[in-house]
Amino acid sequence: MANPKVVCITNLDEELRQMVAGQALPGMDVISDSLSADEGELMELVSDADFMIIWPAHISDDILRAAKQCKLVQCLSAGYDKVNLKLATELGIGVANNGGANSVAVAEHTIMLILGSLRKMVVKANLVSRGGWRASRDRRPDVFEFEGKTLGLIGIGNIAKRVAKRARGFDVDIQYFDRFAQLSAKEEKELGVKSVGFEELLQTSDVISLHVPLTSETRNMIAKDQLAMMKSTSVIINTSRGGIINEEDLADALKSGVIAAAGLDVLDEEPPQAGHPLLGLDNAIITPHTAGPTLESIPKRAANAFENIQRVIDGGQPLWTAIFGNME
Repeated sequence: MANPKVVCITNLDEELRQMVAGQALPGMDVISDSLSADEGELMELVSDADFMIIWPAHISDDILRAAKQCKLVQCLSAGYDKVNLKLATELGIGVANNGGANSVAVAEHTIMLILGSLRKMVVKANLVSRGGWRASRDRRPDVFEFEGKTLGLIGIGNIAKRVAKRARGFDVDIQYFDRFAQLSAKEEKELGVKSVGFEELLQTSDVISLHVPLTSETRNMIAKDQLAMMKSTSVIINTSRGGIINEEDLADALKSGVIAAAGLDVLDEEPPQAGHPLLGLDNAIITPHTAGPTLESIPKRAANAFENIQRVIDGGQPLWTAIFGNME
């Protein structure tokens, strides 16, 4: 394939788009455009594209159909839940994610949300910024240490493994549940984790962290019944995808003391509408889906993307795929 055309469509500013393009391998012609560009312009741009790189993973069906010779849609994100995989399959276009390039960033953000939730960091910082100091004079502690707690990981992929490695430094017990993956005994020993059933994890974990993709099977996997199984002192963390937790049920659980706190980087609708039941709750920390993007992760994402594209150019199969498409 001579000078394959790679179209990069993102919401990054020009400087960061150039950072992505700068990771291209020799012989690739890279053209970048903004996700907010006119739909017709983007359709024309991809009409003769051999590959597409997208971030975030939002691409319309019309753009997919217009990319008649595209062999791979390479997402710079970890998820591809907003790409029409059924249509991409019909069109013979492969779809791949970033290969864990953001796993360090998300793992660090997860640990931050755990500590921030256990120590009520945002509430206390806001109190001081408003001119206060202590919420009460009795000096009664109302926060928890992470040490000695049980961390439950739902999903045991790249990010969850990095969370486990970082959490071990806090001397916690770590357990996991994954419906589709089971680590070997050697891997579990090296990582310091043990496998348990879903209900056991909910009932025995002090901190539960979600690391699964959003699918029909995982949507609302944490709802009223599951929250009721958790300890009243437990904390739930979600840095994966909104929709995995039923947010109305979570808000009710936080308000009524069914669980202690939540730390979320994702919501089902982003940004949330005014009046969302989780907004304004003292025991809910919400960050704006910013766990993954860091200045360090962007070149790693781009390098993985172009290396994956090169695999296809060389006649191989891409890695990290949701679907393989037609590589003929």
